[in-house]
Amino acid sequence: MKIEMHAHTSEASPCANISASRLVSMYTEAGYDAVVITDHYCKWVMEQSGSTTPETYVEYFLSGYRTAREAAQNTSLSIWLGAEVNLLESPNDYLLYGATEEFFRKNPSVFTLSQKELYFLCQKNQILLFQAHPYRTYCNPGEPQFLDGAESYNGNPRHNNRNEDAVAWTQKNHLLVSSGSDFHEAEDLARGGIYTEESIHDITGLCNLLKSNRYQLIQP
Repeated sequence: MKIEMHAHTSEASPCANISASRLVSMYTEAGYDAVVITDHYCKWVMEQSGSTTPETYVEYFLSGYRTAREAAQNTSLSIWLGAEVNLLESPNDYLLYGATEEFFRKNPSVFTLSQKELYFLCQKNQILLFQAHPYRTYCNPGEPQFLDGAESYNGNPRHNNRNEDAVAWTQKNHLLVSSGSDFHEAEDLARGGIYTEESIHDITGLCNLLKSNRYQLIQP
């Protein structure tokens, strides 16, 4: 299986220009088997969305995932829910794998937490917390003791991701690793992800796979 671990939709990420339905078509044609929709979940997107409360923002955030899931119903592509959370305390971004719709309804203000608080909330809810592009120009590596893993490869071509530094950092701190295209534009298609010979059926299976290390990174 080829699985995209980091993708955005124009429905729920203002910085993305590809709709959820087009994303499904593009990744199906590219030969991927699953895509984790990791739309941004943060204060600045809530403000741009027109949502007046975190509770109403949750529905906006879920719109890209839901549209992609519906568009993929008659295809071979699986769509799973994820998130890229930006906290108020820093410019860093964190990828959540295993979070459910109910999780966000119960924790609509999750972006107000510290990294440590977010980590323990994720632990409580069986969610894996990965730092996205930890060495991108405007980011800083987070506290590794409050992470499950990190992107050691980010394929977005419009940023200096310093992937070689991310590889060294994840190895030094014994973190799980992932690769993602950070898909926003057509040129970002299939620039990352993971490959496994196992058959994964849902996001829980994906989390178990990440913890097992039985996969390879896609690094074009």
